Amino acid sequence: MAEAAKQTAIPAREPRRHRGLRLLEDIGGIIAHSSDLRASVQGIVATIAEHLSMEVCSLYVYDPERQALNLFATTGLDPSSVGKVAMGIDEGLTGIVIQKMEPVMAVDAMAHPRYKYFPETGEERYHSFLGVPVVDQRTARGVLIVQTSRRRRFTRDEVRLLKAIAIPIAGILAQTRLRATLETKEQERLSYKERMSDAIDRLRDYEGQPTARPGTQIRLVGLGASPGFGVGRAHLIASELRIDDLPRERRGPLKRELSRLAAAIKRSIDELGRTKERILTSVPEIDATVFDAQQLMLQDQSFVTRIEEHIGDGLRVEAALQQTIEEFVAQFTELDDPYMKDRATDIKDIGQRVLRQLLGVGERHRPSSEAVVLVASDIALSDLALVEQENLKAVVLASGGVTSHASILAKSLEIATVVGVQHAEDAIREGDQLVVDGNAGIVFVNPTPEILREYDRLEREYRAFNRDLETLRDLPAETLDGHRVSLSANIGLLGDMHLARLHGAEAIGLYRTEVPFLSHRDFLTEEEQVDLYRRVVEGMGGQPVTIRTLDLGADKYPRYLKVPREENPFLGWRSIRISLELPEIFKVQLRAILRASVAGPVRIMFPMISSLEEIRRVKELLVEAQDELRAEGYAFDPNLSIGMMLEVPSAVCMAPYLIQEVDFFSVGTNDLIQYVLAVDRNNRKVAPLYEPLHPAVIQVLAQAVAAVKHAGKRVSICGEMAADPVCTLLLVGLGFDELSMGPFFIPLIKRLVRALDYSTAQSLANEVLTLPTVREVKGLIFETMRDLGVIDIMEMYH
Repeated sequence: MAEAAKQTAIPAREPRRHRGLRLLEDIGGIIAHSSDLRASVQGIVATIAEHLSMEVCSLYVYDPERQALNLFATTGLDPSSVGKVAMGIDEGLTGIVIQKMEPVMAVDAMAHPRYKYFPETGEERYHSFLGVPVVDQRTARGVLIVQTSRRRRFTRDEVRLLKAIAIPIAGILAQTRLRATLETKEQERLSYKERMSDAIDRLRDYEGQPTARPGTQIRLVGLGASPGFGVGRAHLIASELRIDDLPRERRGPLKRELSRLAAAIKRSIDELGRTKERILTSVPEIDATVFDAQQLMLQDQSFVTRIEEHIGDGLRVEAALQQTIEEFVAQFTELDDPYMKDRATDIKDIGQRVLRQLLGVGERHRPSSEAVVLVASDIALSDLALVEQENLKAVVLASGGVTSHASILAKSLEIATVVGVQHAEDAIREGDQLVVDGNAGIVFVNPTPEILREYDRLEREYRAFNRDLETLRDLPAETLDGHRVSLSANIGLLGDMHLARLHGAEAIGLYRTEVPFLSHRDFLTEEEQVDLYRRVVEGMGGQPVTIRTLDLGADKYPRYLKVPREENPFLGWRSIRISLELPEIFKVQLRAILRASVAGPVRIMFPMISSLEEIRRVKELLVEAQDELRAEGYAFDPNLSIGMMLEVPSAVCMAPYLIQEVDFFSVGTNDLIQYVLAVDRNNRKVAPLYEPLHPAVIQVLAQAVAAVKHAGKRVSICGEMAADPVCTLLLVGLGFDELSMGPFFIPLIKRLVRALDYSTAQSLANEVLTLPTVREVKGLIFETMRDLGVIDIMEMYH
């Protein structure tokens, strides 16, 4: 169709009004002969670009359920980005078109504060932007966009013509959505009872071979939370199982029902024991005593007797179990004690476990496939541990965001993950074959052979790229002119140390100690902490380990910590403020870190320090802990390095004074950026304003580095900014001695460091400090990366 568009192109000298009419006629002809939506739309955008002499014409289709825009067709951008690029309506200039439902024009798109860059499209060379809404009966269907490399204003006639063209496009999109809706309604005609019966049958068949549905490919879209690709069989971590459609009255003999109950309880107790052993082996940070507590509950005679009484009253065993669970949950939920409320959750869990045993499902969480993709509404750390590491290929979650705990864990384990996939549990069945694209945020259910071949090719390229990077593992992160930068790993689990060593980390730049606290039912004892910290230090074989004290609060409070409701928890009771208000608990952690320091080089780091008073009080408590250990005869390193995180603006202002109190700074950019810019990065309304390369952020970073260098000490950076290759040249040029990141990104950043001159990075940083806009900053960085021949690293990262 693009060829047909070229043949009908109108000479430039023809009156503009006639060219507009001819363009509408040609588009009408494409629609009239349409048999395939995507081919038709592709023909339309090609025709528009040809007639109007635009270098780019694209159509984004609006998904109202997800409040997202997906690139559907384009001429001028990289065609491989179609189907992969998506954004929320609160992102980018394209999102503004939907929000305002009117045309949006930008003479220089990159200068606009809402500009969103997608490196896979290759659109950075196009400056001018015009987008018009595609609307049908006041309902948004998408956005039609044209772009040119030359900075220019679009004429009123061009805007009107594009609006006119959007009308027939809206019509064919509306018809397509209508057909899809009718097909969906037809599929939903199955009764609830039939679907429930099917669900129970699938649960009972779980131990058998998976039953995929060949030829019925489904494409689901979410948010890429952990990069990479994964192919495997779906394993559903089931939501709460109900038995509303099963008969409640007991039909068999009383003795038979009591025997079924006793057998199900015994199998559940055995299953809990096996689960505990697996988790203790794979993820020792998890509080495995929860399984002991659940075993004791199942052996509690009052609990068992209550179920037996309901069976004696004439209920089937499944109904008796469910009624007993509901009664116990109601009793514990009414209590004020948080510990007792937690027992209500345990009771729900054991009720589900016994119920599955009664239905003949067996050990629910043991997928038989060698290549497993976990599918759930949400998952806990224990869920990830229930599948052998080498068999777990990907994770698909219906809920969650890219900064959720599940996402962070999956990224830490280097498992491809897509989150926020609505209807995932409805569309995916146990045993379905899945392709999970953690880069693009796409999940294919029962993919076609063509899709499998394409992802097999991408996977080969991805592995080849990483094999090339792994050749750098034992080489230093040294610039071409001999400047060394230390590349360290951020970890939160013992299992992360393997990845840190695998990818060539020179140290642990950030060990997050709060992860085990979040899974336990109380603060860890000193001995439990000593054991964990010593294993981390010993596991790094003499390389330095920076242990950060508890950074609780905001979005990560443990269940046992009583926290008052706060209007803005990110500015409230969190981090070092909690530690200083609970000094006895804080000193237990300080003692544990000190005792672990005999196992190897340890650096201790304190989060969210905002004043001299805070860091001095922290050091007083550290001295008290050292005095206590000496008196008790415990050994420790009396000379371990003391550092603090620089993540609030007040600390940056006080940096010349604070650096005199510690041995090093580590800049936590995740919080620092949102505090400097007054942007909550978890708020979708303002998240696009969270910009690491904002000139104000860069000025703050430069100010911090200058204070440290003047004192002759070291400064590192441990936020997400350290892992972004777009920022690497700037951070090195500003003078950061150490970059600490997720282990996966170390080879990428090392390749970039080894491809540049330190003098080039310094010149870049000096020039960036004079630039007043994000666009100018990014433009200079992209230009420098192209000159160095390393732009491919940025593309792989994104």
